[in-house]
Amino acid sequence: MNKRTLQFIISLIIIVLSLFYAFKGVSLDELIEALIKAEYIYLIPAIIITIVSYILRAMRWRILVGTVKDVSTVRLFSPLMIGFMANMLPARAGEFIRAYLLSKKEHISFSSSFATIFIERLFDLSLVLLLLVGVLLFMPGIFSSPELANSVRIFGFTSLGLFIFISAFSVFLQYKYDLTMKIVSIFIRPLPEKIKVKIIHMIQSFREGLQIIRNARGFIATVLLSFSIWGSFIVTYYPLYLAFGIDGELPIISSLIVLCLTVAIFITVAPTPGFLGSFQLGCVAALHGIFGIQKATAVSYGMVAWLVAMGTTVIIGAIFAVKENISLTATSAVKESAD
Repeated sequence: MNKRTLQFIISLIIIVLSLFYAFKGVSLDELIEALIKAEYIYLIPAIIITIVSYILRAMRWRILVGTVKDVSTVRLFSPLMIGFMANMLPARAGEFIRAYLLSKKEHISFSSSFATIFIERLFDLSLVLLLLVGVLLFMPGIFSSPELANSVRIFGFTSLGLFIFISAFSVFLQYKYDLTMKIVSIFIRPLPEKIKVKIIHMIQSFREGLQIIRNARGFIATVLLSFSIWGSFIVTYYPLYLAFGIDGELPIISSLIVLCLTVAIFITVAPTPGFLGSFQLGCVAALHGIFGIQKATAVSYGMVAWLVAMGTTVIIGAIFAVKENISLTATSAVKESAD
C-alpha cells in the first residue's frame, strides 16, 4: 500500500467517524424539517463575506511574497483560490499546489514560495491562539463539560509550545543564522548526505520567505490583515444564525466559540479533505454541546455552513483552474515528490 492510498483510507475513516458522531441521534425527518425551515436568502451575505476573506488573504500573501518578489494581488488570487480548492484532496495537498503554482507562474523557487505559505500559517496559528486564550480567560464558564474545557486547554498549550518553537526558530534563522545552522547540523548529522543537503537547501530558501520579520511596516500590515481575515470568519457565521433562526438565542460573540471549535480544534486535529466531517462535528459540538441548540438544527447549520465555505471556494477555484488550464491531478504529484 503506497502512502497516497494510506492517506486516503485514514481520511475516509476520520470523515465517516466524524459524520457518524455529528449525525448521531438525529432522524432524517428532523434534519429535513430544519433544512426546509431555513431562510436561504441570508446565505448571500455569508458568501460575500467569504469572498472578501479570500481577497484579504491575497492581500496578505502579497506582502509575504513581496520579500521575494513583487507580485500583484490580482495575480496571486488565482493560485490562492486553486490551492484552497485543492484542499479537497487528502493531506492538505492544496498548500503544496499553491506554492507550486506560484513558483511556476512567477519564477520563484518552490522552497521560497512554500515558505511564504508557512509564514502565513504561522500568523494564522497566532490568531487562533489569541482566540483560544480569549475564550479561556474571558468566558471560562462557556464550557459546561469539564472534559471539553480540559481538551481545549491541552490543545491551546500544545499549540502555544509549537508556536513558541517555530517563532524562536524563525527569529534565530534571521538574526543568528550561523548558530542556527550549527544546531540544525547536529540534529541532521545521522541522516544520509543527500537528505542533509536537501534539508539545508530548504532551510536556506525558507529563510528568504522570512524576510517579513525584518520589515516592520510589512509585519504590522500582515498582522492587521490577519486580524481582518479572522474577524471576517467570525462575522460569516452570523448570517447563518439568521438563516436558521438562532440569532435570537445566541449573541454574535458565540460565533467565536463556533470558530474556535471548528477551525482551531476539530479541523486542526482531524484535517480531512475539504474539512468534511470535522467541520460538521465542530459545529455540532459548539452549537448543541455548548449552547444547547437543537441537534438537528446544529447539524443542518454545519452542513449549510460547510457548503457556503467550500462551495464558494471550489466554484471560484474551478473557474481559475479552467481559465488557466491547470490540472489538479497533475499538480498534486508535486506534494508526493515534496514528501
